[in-house]
Amino acid sequence: MSFYNGLTEKEKYYIEKAAEIGSKMGDCKELSDLCKSAYRDYRTGVISVTAYNKVYATCMDYAYPR
Repeated sequence: MSFYNGLTEKEKYYIEKAAEIGSKMGDCKELSDLCKSAYRDYRTGVISVTAYNKVYATCMDYAYPR
């Protein structure tokens, strides 16, 4: 089962972009802005709660590594 199973192209974009920005810059304004944009899209129904949770988790993993 793929991590991206059942996700739309926009949802995949958010996850991939979060990983790209996070791996290059860590906790930064761009990563925060991307997460906020994903939240707005979730609230308006553009992306699913499942996709938003994956985006959020990816952002948090890169912004605050363990």
